[in-house]
Amino acid sequence: MRTSYRRLSLAILLLLALILPAACAGPEYVDLWGTSTIYRAKQRGRIRVAMEPKFPPFEYIKGGELVGFDVDLARTLAEEAEIDVEFVQVDWKSIISTLESDRCDMIISGMTATPLRALRVSYSDPYFHTITCLLVSKERASDVKTLEDLNQPGRRVVVKTGTTGHNAAKRYLSKAEIVPLDDEVDASNEVGTGRADAFLYDKKQILIYGEKHKDTTFTLLKPVSVEPYCIAVRKGDPDTVAWLNLVLHHMRRDGRLEKLYAKYGLENADG
Repeated sequence: MRTSYRRLSLAILLLLALILPAACAGPEYVDLWGTSTIYRAKQRGRIRVAMEPKFPPFEYIKGGELVGFDVDLARTLAEEAEIDVEFVQVDWKSIISTLESDRCDMIISGMTATPLRALRVSYSDPYFHTITCLLVSKERASDVKTLEDLNQPGRRVVVKTGTTGHNAAKRYLSKAEIVPLDDEVDASNEVGTGRADAFLYDKKQILIYGEKHKDTTFTLLKPVSVEPYCIAVRKGDPDTVAWLNLVLHHMRRDGRLEKLYAKYGLENADG
């Protein structure tokens, strides 16, 4: 009997010797820094920034050249990392998939950070706050004074597809007809030519298109929503987010962000 107990004890000890190391090993080590976007960009010598160049004054084409607030911001980030910047021009509808498929390293394109988008990308701290407001047709909607006046059957409100203006319209103008368009110029023209009652979009662009169509439109600048513009990077990249936030912190403290606001005539709504 003693021999059997000894053999049983020995068998148990051998079994534990096999099981315990595997049980105590814990999760596999992941080198977050070595796989981070900013580390890989540094090794490559350039960072790839996606934007849709149809959003003045943040990114647009002037004289065949890509210019704007976000273009300057991207170049500043590259200078801070002592690398080059490569701009990847894409349509708005595919901009997040461009990041997810590793065709770019980050998105700097007047993108509002929303809870839904944050399920697909990670965001830096805001570098600018805007408001959404309204461009209104004099012909079709001269009686409109408030957002509530537009939230009526028979009203036609245009938005740019997939933007936070589109989301705000669905939330606050549920009784009106919401017409999404792929291009903001087309949306503004719908109002300017009297084919739509209003266009809900970011304030700076509403002011630009209000000036373009000043004879046929007017603006309602009371905020519909406040929108934080942030830099988007791939999910699970805390080192890149921390680095971006540090650079933005220094740019706020030393006045570089304020200078960029002034250069492009921007008023930061400051969340």
